[in-house]
Amino acid sequence: MKYHSMLPLTLLVSVFFVGCSQAEKTVEKDVIRPVKLFEVSESAANQIHKFPAKVAANSRAELSFRVSGQLVKLDLVEGEQVKQGYLLAKLDDRDAKNSLMTSEANYEFLSAEYTRNQAMFSRKLISQAAFDSSKAQLKTAKATLEAAKDQLSYTRLEAPFSGTIAKRMVDNHQIVQANQGILTLQNNHLLDISIQVPEAIVAKYAQKVNHDLKAKVRFSAMNDREFEASFKEYSTQVTPGTQAYEVVFSLAQPQDVRLLPGMSAELTISQMSVDDSVFTAIVPMTAVDKADSNGQVTVWKFDPKSGVVSPVDVTIGRVSNDGVEVLTGLNKGDFIVAAGVSQLSAGMKVKPLHWQRGV
Repeated sequence: MKYHSMLPLTLLVSVFFVGCSQAEKTVEKDVIRPVKLFEVSESAANQIHKFPAKVAANSRAELSFRVSGQLVKLDLVEGEQVKQGYLLAKLDDRDAKNSLMTSEANYEFLSAEYTRNQAMFSRKLISQAAFDSSKAQLKTAKATLEAAKDQLSYTRLEAPFSGTIAKRMVDNHQIVQANQGILTLQNNHLLDISIQVPEAIVAKYAQKVNHDLKAKVRFSAMNDREFEASFKEYSTQVTPGTQAYEVVFSLAQPQDVRLLPGMSAELTISQMSVDDSVFTAIVPMTAVDKADSNGQVTVWKFDPKSGVVSPVDVTIGRVSNDGVEVLTGLNKGDFIVAAGVSQLSAGMKVKPLHWQRGV
């Protein structure tokens, strides 16, 4: 009897809890997540690209002799300036001179013999074979003479261009071998400033690179000054171990300071975008979502009219203190979610936490 009297009460309690659960689900379903938004807007940072730079001499050569021998002249010191054609080093040339004298004597003898044989052949006093043999011997003697002259010239090491002695690898009076490094000569009047540009930037601006492109170079040794450099060349082959391409600028040696190869430098390009229709955005790092499976990079765009978010595939460039550079996929005036992107799903309705132009 008691069991039957408690049954309606049990059913009433169950209905009450089921109703509460459904109400909680309805309330939870209607909750709109607040998100922090970022407005994509143009800034000065969009037109500026900074890269660590490598400084090298415009012309650099490691010089060596083409023959072996003993050094008899090498009195240069590192850092010394030399002009083109200056005698840098010299080997003992006594053997080369003796060989040259022997070759000259042999050539003179065969030349006189050829002249006599030519006169005799014209009078048919010698055979054609004897005359041809004399002619061939003279040609061989001439070639030997020229080779002896070359061997003598190889004992002299002259500057192929004007520059600075950057390194001296041997001492005077040493026995050196052919092709052994003797000196390193650099032309420091014009410096090469090379940078590594990511493939995303190269793909976007490769058609616009020209010799009017200018850049500013700042050296760590004198951070308060900037030097203007002009575009020289760029590589179309990726640098091994990276997904970047080498771009080289030329910098003339200033008159009041001494810039040397190997110095630490930073190069700034402020005219990379020459087309006003090209837009590059700088967004917070927390706004970028990268998939682990395929590496696709996305941001979440907010639609102010519908209040929903949707993923947009983008191409990113360099990462700096200002944020991540987005090269494609966004337009000026777009609103994107600036944080908490891992909690979003396509078509989710959200509301702005607050509006701001940066983080």
